[in-house]
Amino acid sequence: MKKILLLVITVFFISCDDVFEKKIERYAVDVISPHNKAIMESGNISFSWNALDGASVYNLVITAPSFEQALLVAVDTAIVAADSTFVSIYKCSVSLGKGNYQWYVQARNSGYSSKKQIYDLTVIE
Repeated sequence: MKKILLLVITVFFISCDDVFEKKIERYAVDVISPHNKAIMESGNISFSWNALDGASVYNLVITAPSFEQALLVAVDTAIVAADSTFVSIYKCSVSLGKGNYQWYVQARNSGYSSKKQIYDLTVIE
């Protein structure tokens, strides 16, 4: 009986992250820049977004020319979230050459992922 109780308690604590994590799957990250269908000059482009309560990491993914026909994955990176009390805006600067891109930033925690909102970006010389 003690072994069964110990097993139940162990399983409960292992899965506690899913129980106590904030459910963020109904939300999308609030992007600040660049806006959808932005046209920007080549070079360093700043991607920024507001913190999403409950996120522990943000994935920034940029492809060219699109996710459906990705010839290039320009960026696929994870940015660890800080306590939202101290950090309210996240930024990532990426050097991009001339071309058409699609990108998104998605928040995650150990149990959930936010919605993906895909943005179009055109980079000119």
